[in-house]
Amino acid sequence: MRPLHHRPILYTPFAVLVVAAYATSAAETPGQPQPTPPSAPPQYVSVMPPAPEVVEEVVDSRTVLLSNGLRARVLGLAAPAECWSAGALKFAQETLLGKPVRYSRASESAISLRLADNSDYATLAVSKGASRAQQDDPVLTEPEQAAAKAGLGLWGPPCQGLDTTPAPAPPPPPAAAPTTAAPAPPAPPAKTGCAVTYRIAKEWHNGFHTELVVRNHDQTPVTRWVVRWRFPSGQQIRETWGMTARQMGADVIAMSQDGAGSIAAGGEVSLRFNAVTAGPNVTPTGFTLNGKTCAFG
Repeated sequence: MRPLHHRPILYTPFAVLVVAAYATSAAETPGQPQPTPPSAPPQYVSVMPPAPEVVEEVVDSRTVLLSNGLRARVLGLAAPAECWSAGALKFAQETLLGKPVRYSRASESAISLRLADNSDYATLAVSKGASRAQQDDPVLTEPEQAAAKAGLGLWGPPCQGLDTTPAPAPPPPPAAAPTTAAPAPPAPPAKTGCAVTYRIAKEWHNGFHTELVVRNHDQTPVTRWVVRWRFPSGQQIRETWGMTARQMGADVIAMSQDGAGSIAAGGEVSLRFNAVTAGPNVTPTGFTLNGKTCAFG
C-alpha cells in the first residue's frame, strides 16, 4: 500500500530581536566623546503548535464538534451517500469520538484534521474505503483509487462503489415439484339387481303417456322377464308398446310380447304405455323384476 499523504499544518514562527542597551553611569562631559555600546546578537523564539482539542461529537461522517465549541466539516470528504453513510459514520465515531486532534482552518466551515499520530483523518478515511473524496481534491485521488482497486469499504459489497444500494437479484424460480400420477380412483362397486326409471312423457285431460326403462345390473342375463308394479291412484293402462300388460285392479304385470324376452347382463329394456286416470296421477313404486325388488329412479 502506498504511504498516506499528509496535509501540512503550518505554524508561523516569529523572531523577537532583543537588544540590550547599556547606559552610562556618569553624566556626560561636554565635548567628550561617548562610548559606543556593544551590539547584542538577535534571539529567535518559536511559537509552539496549539494544544490538541478533543472530538466531543461526530455529527456525521465528515462533520465534528470539538471541545472548543468549533463545529466544522473535514476538508476533502464527500457528503455521505445512502449506501455507505452508516459505515462512514461508524468509522468516524470509532476513529475520532473522544480522541485528541489538531486542526487547521481551510475556511470558516472547513478544517484539516490530524490525529494523535499526526496522520491526516481525511486521507485515512478515504484509504480505508470509509468515505469518498471530493472530486476536486487531488491529494485524495491516489488513496481513493487504491481503496477502490482493493475493494475496501464502500468499494466492496453491498455498495460496490455506488451511492445507492443495488437492487437484489430476483430469486430463482422454485424448482418444480416432481409430478406423480394421481392414483386412479377405486372402481365403484359393481351394481347388482335391477333398477326402474318411470317418466311421464305427456299428459292430457284424463290420460298420460309413460316411458318405463328396466335395467339389469346383474352379471347374468334375465330371461323371460316379468315386471310387476301397483298403481296407487286408480290408473288404468289402455295401450302398450314393447310389452304385453295385464292389469287386475291396481296390480300390473308386464312381460315381453312373446313371453320369452330377455334382458342382457348390464342391459335394459324400454317399455311405453298410455293410461287414463280419474284422479291425481301419483307415480307408482314397488317395481320388481322376476320377483326381485328394483331400485327406483
